[in-house]
Amino acid sequence: MFARVARYEVAPERLDEATDAFRRVAGELEGVEGLLGGYVLTDAEDGIVMSMTLWENRTAMEQSEVQASGLRQQAAKQVGGSVVSVHQLDVVVEIGATTPSRA
Repeated sequence: MFARVARYEVAPERLDEATDAFRRVAGELEGVEGLLGGYVLTDAEDGIVMSMTLWENRTAMEQSEVQASGLRQQAAKQVGGSVVSVHQLDVVVEIGATTPSRA
């Protein structure tokens, strides 16, 4: 599994707007081949937004980059925010994962 993690800065007073903007653009990723899911995380005190999408494989993640980049820029721009960083990472440990028991 692979993850793309992006960090954004948004004025704290616009965080609710940012959440709505990210919710709208996230819908445009649904159905992209290889997407397993994702999260948008916020820190209301500091105006930080992070997004994390999870991918079946590196190829799927890389093939989605042009679309994802446009969506990141769109969401940040709608609320006067900026994209601070984007990282493509290997998921090497899954915390809280349950393994089916073998009978």
